[in-house]
Amino acid sequence: MIDLKEKLLLSFPSLLIAFIPLFLISGPFLSDLSVLLVSIFFLVNIFIHKNYHFFNNSFFKIFLIFFLYLVINSMIKYYDFNNIRSSISYIRFGIFSLAVIYFLEKKPVLLKWLFFVFVFCFILLIIDGFIQYFFKENIIGNPVDQESYRIMFLFNDEYILGSFLSRMYPIFLGITFYLYKDRKNFIIFISFLFILIETLIFLSGERVAFFFNTLAALFIILMIKDFKRIRLVTLLISFIAIILISFHDNSAKYRIWDQTIKQLGIQSSKMNMFSVTHESHYNSAYKMYLDNKLLGIGIRNYRNFCNDERYQTSENSCTTHPHNTYIQILSETGLIGASFAIIFFFYFIFKMFYHLRGALFKKEYYFNDYEICMLAAILITIWPLAPSGNFFNNWLSIVYYFPVGFFLWSIKNKSTKSS
Repeated sequence: MIDLKEKLLLSFPSLLIAFIPLFLISGPFLSDLSVLLVSIFFLVNIFIHKNYHFFNNSFFKIFLIFFLYLVINSMIKYYDFNNIRSSISYIRFGIFSLAVIYFLEKKPVLLKWLFFVFVFCFILLIIDGFIQYFFKENIIGNPVDQESYRIMFLFNDEYILGSFLSRMYPIFLGITFYLYKDRKNFIIFISFLFILIETLIFLSGERVAFFFNTLAALFIILMIKDFKRIRLVTLLISFIAIILISFHDNSAKYRIWDQTIKQLGIQSSKMNMFSVTHESHYNSAYKMYLDNKLLGIGIRNYRNFCNDERYQTSENSCTTHPHNTYIQILSETGLIGASFAIIFFFYFIFKMFYHLRGALFKKEYYFNDYEICMLAAILITIWPLAPSGNFFNNWLSIVYYFPVGFFLWSIKNKSTKSS
């Protein structure tokens, strides 16, 4: 009976966490359901064992203040029930981050489970992605839109393959370094998988994903201690492969290089902020902010006001969200909401300079290689100078918060050992 209870309360939610990469591939339903169930199981465990100290966490306290502000904001800026529902349900992401810490402590094998799930997911996506590239249909027989020069995600027609790979890859890399830090030959062997992932991100045609992958790679190479050479070599091989592909495949080259230059307006008289369409979104969002500086227009309300003649800047200005995290938070939650994101970004930069200074001048590393990889995944989320998805989108929120718990778990472990 005790074993059954242990499996239900610990093993089952730990398995759900390990399978989240696979659930993310399947779509938003299973991944969101898993986050909800993991959060519930975490709360049940906490109340049964009275481990309330897990809530005494700086991250969760700040998250809780941000959450409460979102709820209050959605009530003040009420448009329809979706606003309030989105704000109230947002609490699950903060609880989920704590749950990851808890279940990692109780079931350390969770990391190994997650490693093998990642390997399975990446091999599956690599096979499917290259089949799409060479045969113009995926492994389940769905044809590829050849005019878009892009590779679709496995189980739907969304172009988020590159986004998934670029955001999950640093997490996978960190877990690999952590589990196999004493087996460099194994890491060298699995580096072949790293190269294929980075090449596929380029072939996916997702320019933001390609930029984020490069940003994360350079960040990791600059910051890590023990695996710098391996990561540098894999990145160089990946770029050599990408350059060779660009010479021989005009469609892949066009989407990443030529179209980017064209949309930025580099060869024209007027430069654009990413593209004419993106600039139109940003201008509309900025006008909304000017009319609602303190509280914004309310979460998820950009879509409801972008057709208003006060905010419409062109025929391209209306969409579901302004396609930049900071501009969205500023326009929808005002200066109060944006202050959380801005302060966190500069705190992150401060910590990174502190780590880099210690590494360069004292040969002391504030964060270990595993933590640096998790921070690279977080950096992609908080980077301000790039287009982004809807900050309050459930699928993206899971991707955003997924590395947070793994990072905080390592920090908590170090703190416990030092004390």
